[in-house]
Amino acid sequence: MMKKYIFVAVLLFILEATFAQTKPKQKSVEKPPTQKEMGDMMKEMQQALEEMSPEDKKAMEEMGVKMPDMKNIQKNLSGVTDAQLKKAYEDENRIVPQKDEARISTALAVTLSNGEMNAFINKTHLAVLEKLSANTKTKSTEIMQQVIKQKSSLANTSVGFWIDGKPTLTLYLMGEACKAEPANAINLNNYASFLTMCGAEQLALPILNNLNKRYPNNSSIFNNIAQAWLGLGDLQRAEEFADKAIRIYAYHPQANMAKCLIEESKGNIPAAIAAAKKSINKSYSNEKENKLGKLGYDLKSDDLNWDRPMPQDALGLGKFSWPEYPLDVEQNKLLEKEWNDFKKECQQKINELKIKQERAEQEYLTQSGLRTQQILQAGQNGHYVQPMPGYAAKAIKKLGPGVNDVNGTMSFVFAKELEPVVKALTAVGGYEKILNEKQIQLDRKYEDQIGEGKTNPLEAICKDENAIRSEFLKDANSGLQSAYRNYFNYSRRRTSDLLYYYQYTMWPDQFELAKLMAQVAWLTQIKDQRVFFKDKSSWCNTVPKNKKSGTLQNFDDVHCEYVSTMNLGVYKITSSCSNLVGEFDFGGVKINMSDNVETNRMNGTVIIGAPEMPWESEVGLGVDGLIEFDNTGITDVGVIGKAEIKLLGKDVAGSELRYTVNTGVSTSGKGILQGIAN
Repeated sequence: MMKKYIFVAVLLFILEATFAQTKPKQKSVEKPPTQKEMGDMMKEMQQALEEMSPEDKKAMEEMGVKMPDMKNIQKNLSGVTDAQLKKAYEDENRIVPQKDEARISTALAVTLSNGEMNAFINKTHLAVLEKLSANTKTKSTEIMQQVIKQKSSLANTSVGFWIDGKPTLTLYLMGEACKAEPANAINLNNYASFLTMCGAEQLALPILNNLNKRYPNNSSIFNNIAQAWLGLGDLQRAEEFADKAIRIYAYHPQANMAKCLIEESKGNIPAAIAAAKKSINKSYSNEKENKLGKLGYDLKSDDLNWDRPMPQDALGLGKFSWPEYPLDVEQNKLLEKEWNDFKKECQQKINELKIKQERAEQEYLTQSGLRTQQILQAGQNGHYVQPMPGYAAKAIKKLGPGVNDVNGTMSFVFAKELEPVVKALTAVGGYEKILNEKQIQLDRKYEDQIGEGKTNPLEAICKDENAIRSEFLKDANSGLQSAYRNYFNYSRRRTSDLLYYYQYTMWPDQFELAKLMAQVAWLTQIKDQRVFFKDKSSWCNTVPKNKKSGTLQNFDDVHCEYVSTMNLGVYKITSSCSNLVGEFDFGGVKINMSDNVETNRMNGTVIIGAPEMPWESEVGLGVDGLIEFDNTGITDVGVIGKAEIKLLGKDVAGSELRYTVNTGVSTSGKGILQGIAN
């Protein structure tokens, strides 16, 4: 029956999302739907499908999206009662699990000595194997042989599988690793964490209690004990150990989330919000932000830690220079030629960049289509693919407020800040009018003095005409030069801010396009500056000196300076500005999502300890970093404490580090090991 409840809960989620899209103004459902309401929603879904054109259906099928079988769904729902719907809804929306007295008794009944650990692990592993499919066991054996052949760590490989959302392969491999090294405390801790998150908290607690005696005051062990008790619904014990973990590490990502749920269940919303804010501060995930939203708190930029300084001038725009503005007729002739040469050079470079931009646009369209297809196909198979880069959600919240006024334009032209330039250009019209009026007066002054047999004061005319023209150049160009200088200083800063923001929120191919667009925009703007020229009076006989034109500067390359690789042996996590990628390398052994039918992502944190530090050292004082993940995948890779420099910009070998799994919170206390033999 529980499978039916799970099916209904999942379907409720799908239907609620569909219903929300068709009626965006309707508030979220606050009570479980009845059988009649479900039927009405099914009719709406059926109507929406019927209204799709054959072309749209064909396009969806070509992308690998299969149309739902409404008859089959209706058949599965036909026997579900209102009471079952209510229970499924309550289970799905439960703040903390119900207290499970039977499993609590089982957990309390077992106390393990060091000598008894081996037998307990063997017995537990056999019970776990009973829950795994034949396909999982076959694939796990194949992987284990390959890991051993490659002389990699079986335990670290299992951690990689856990992060990647393959719990059954994880359980098999970590169980084998613990059998091989029953005294390895880190492996035992991680195995217990996996047991808890898969619904076997009563089997995890004896292991964790043993470790707690051997390694007192370890925040990871405290957290994992807290999460196990929480999964069993024993809130008093869960809170006791969560508090212990938080006293050691105030910003513990998972212990604080356990504290959040416990406080929420008590109705203490301010305390729940405070705990969730500590949890998300150094370790972001979408689930945490959503929880804060449900608690009535809007996550702010200052709530998130960000340890990557923003560059002042990413593209090197500050080093670009252009000719001076002529402020008198003496400068005019030389500078006019410089400006003509400068604009030609800018246009030549723009033409080259636009060719690259067209190629980048094609690459972006191709990759975007592939990503869309991958997301749709994964959704049809019940899997999840991140719709945006791994750091994007955190960056949008942390960096977004700094670019909100220009975010999304991608034009890199800031219209509001151009207003002073427009005003300066408008003022030029007035200066030209004044110049024309003075020129008329000057012409009248000398009209009777020019001609054969007259005084012809050419030097005086030259001087007077140069004076009024220089006055115009000074008035017109000085105002324009100042306005443009202020605008370009602003544009340079904002372009740099935007590129930094885009570096974390765009896919690499899209970011390459953004860089090219920024370069084209910058060259176009500095090329199109309005500069006014006035030659010397034609009554003057002077020849300007030649001056060699300068050369247009090159843009600095914008690249991510924060690339780190954490290698767990056969699983490598690459963290860069725009993405978080986990990759397997089994020397030819392919691992597909379909290989693990119980695939399911869960939340948690992997804390990375330096090899020279003892495992029992306090978190925050002896670790290099952490990996945060939830049901969307890896959501954050951060650093803690004093080891910040160790992870940035270099490879860190997994065999040299200690990977300690910290159990994530569970709202249901259920998992793939539910009902496992004690």
